[in-house]
Amino acid sequence: MGPSERAMSTATLALAALLASQTTPVTSDRVQDDTARFEEAPMRTTRLAVMKLKASGVPAEYAEGLTETIATAAAKTGVFETISPTQISALLSYEKRKELLGGCVEEDCYVQVAQAVKAPNLVGGSIAKVGDQLVLNLVLIDAAEGTALKRTERTTTSASALMSSARAAMTVVLQPLLESRQGYLRVAVNVPDAGVTVDDERRAEGVGQVIALAAGPHVLKVKRDGFYATTADIFVRPGRVQVETVNLIPAKETIEDYEGTARLMRWGGYGTAVVAVGAAVASGLFYARATDNKNMVDSYTSALGTERAQISYPEVVDARNDFTTNQAVYLSLLGTAVISAGVSAYLFFSGDDPDRYEEFHSLNGM
Repeated sequence: MGPSERAMSTATLALAALLASQTTPVTSDRVQDDTARFEEAPMRTTRLAVMKLKASGVPAEYAEGLTETIATAAAKTGVFETISPTQISALLSYEKRKELLGGCVEEDCYVQVAQAVKAPNLVGGSIAKVGDQLVLNLVLIDAAEGTALKRTERTTTSASALMSSARAAMTVVLQPLLESRQGYLRVAVNVPDAGVTVDDERRAEGVGQVIALAAGPHVLKVKRDGFYATTADIFVRPGRVQVETVNLIPAKETIEDYEGTARLMRWGGYGTAVVAVGAAVASGLFYARATDNKNMVDSYTSALGTERAQISYPEVVDARNDFTTNQAVYLSLLGTAVISAGVSAYLFFSGDDPDRYEEFHSLNGM
């Protein structure tokens, strides 16, 4: 376990007595895909100084862990060369450290630190406990202009939840710098027409389309009526296409409705197939009868007078009448067989698979 991990672990334990923690598990399959269309160019990094968060009412270890969290979030963008509080302290002279790091919370102080370590930008802020709330404030400083480019605040009652939201807060505060570095996202979902939301903004791009985003971490949410929504933390690198494969879990009612319809179509396919076979067999029988009737009539017509005397004329008349009836029935049954076969094939090949959601039964207590 590294120093930053030990600091975060100690911090969370130290604050456990003050606040009740709560977490929400998020799952999503992640696959990164570099495409030829968006080849990654050589990465240019910008120096970004990260000041230690000023702690007020919380353990110093927790503030240190939180500082490491936001510094790591900045480094993972691939855009910044982060300068940690330890590095800042090492770069500054002893007298400068005493002057600037004794309690730096003002913008002028931040500007001086950034300029001293030759960083174009600096992120600083504070973490305070106000009542039962934890309040995180972050600010992005432009060292050249001496101004704040962006501010953001996160409030929660959970120490562990704040650790998670601190990463999102860092992404927000860095947006003025990240917007100039663009990456791409493509979302693949196991159901059609799912809605895609990125950072609480509903995207017009549909599933499978490429979405242009600022480089860095984002929050992806995918949902569709009848399915449980899925939320995932994603990371988009500059010049790359990040492919997120999301499997939405259907609700119990969705599975029951789907399987009811799918089974009905499947049994309909079986039923029409039986009708098609039965009609085809019956059509063959009536075709044979019609053929016998026609042969009798043709034999009588082509027979000589002496031969005709041996054939019962009433039977020939009956055969002619039966031929008309048997032929009509044969053609009707043949048409029924063809139509039933077509309907059966349609129900089998265009109907849904009744076992499609079988794997989700256990998740819904079915």
